[in-house]
Amino acid sequence: MKFTYTYRSSDGQRHTAEIEAESRDAAFARVRSELGVKPIKVVLAEPSSAISTSGGNGPGPTSSAGEGNGRSSVRRAAAYVLSVTLVLLTAGGVWWMLRAKDDAPYQVMTPQGPVTYTVAQPLPRQTIPGDKTRIEAARDSAFKSPAETYLARYAEPGRIVGSRGRSPSLQQTGTKPADGEFASALREPLRIASTDFTEVVDLKRIVAGMKREMRAYLAGGGTVDGYLAELEKRQRLEASYRDSAERRLNEMLNAESSSTKATEDKLESQKPETGAPKLRAAYAYWLKANAQLQAMGIYPLALPDVLRTYQMTLDIGE
Repeated sequence: MKFTYTYRSSDGQRHTAEIEAESRDAAFARVRSELGVKPIKVVLAEPSSAISTSGGNGPGPTSSAGEGNGRSSVRRAAAYVLSVTLVLLTAGGVWWMLRAKDDAPYQVMTPQGPVTYTVAQPLPRQTIPGDKTRIEAARDSAFKSPAETYLARYAEPGRIVGSRGRSPSLQQTGTKPADGEFASALREPLRIASTDFTEVVDLKRIVAGMKREMRAYLAGGGTVDGYLAELEKRQRLEASYRDSAERRLNEMLNAESSSTKATEDKLESQKPETGAPKLRAAYAYWLKANAQLQAMGIYPLALPDVLRTYQMTLDIGE
């Protein structure tokens, strides 16, 4: 029978050869006695084995030192690839855990009790319903980052605060923070406290959406100044739509106020369908303009007192 044996030479290289013997023990003994080497392993050779021998009377290694070195290089390369893969997987796991930690809600104990903080989900720029005084105060105090405070001045389409703000602190937001402030703000999630008013929640969500939009703009090769310029341009254009609608409504109301006293008396004595045609036109324009402004997310025109009176008369007439 043919057996395959493995041994190590004096230079430390592993070699494999074949030898004929009646049994494994006989093969082991023959290698030691006849060839003068101590085999590491002796196994029955496979019938299809392509390992060559040196005739059975001496060591007939099938692999040279160069081939052994080649296999060692392959093993080292495979170990290196495996180690790099493990490092990348570990780094990815750490990043995922840190990101999950950022997104996870947490509680903070306050004198008033526990307050839960959650990550603000992005919301498109739009009109914020509710108490406008509360919204203006939130623009100034709801954010820890100066960059987020600056973005909040553009949260509602067409409504510019800062240079037109009512309070000195709001006017301070007109000063653009440094680019580093924006870079730091974009890395940190914006959180909502369980004690925040609905208006504050909406404002924070809108600013979170603007931060996401800004990250995409910068990832596309843009700059902080470029994004803010686009935001300012868009805001001014939205404000011009509203200013135009408000100016047109005032023109219609001024034309109505210059009508005769008889026309005003007619409003009190006749139904809206037959009297005050200019008020009807102004009221219809107010409805149409507000529908268009609201569709664009721009805060609507206020209802003038004269049209409020007309609206009440219209409701009673119907």
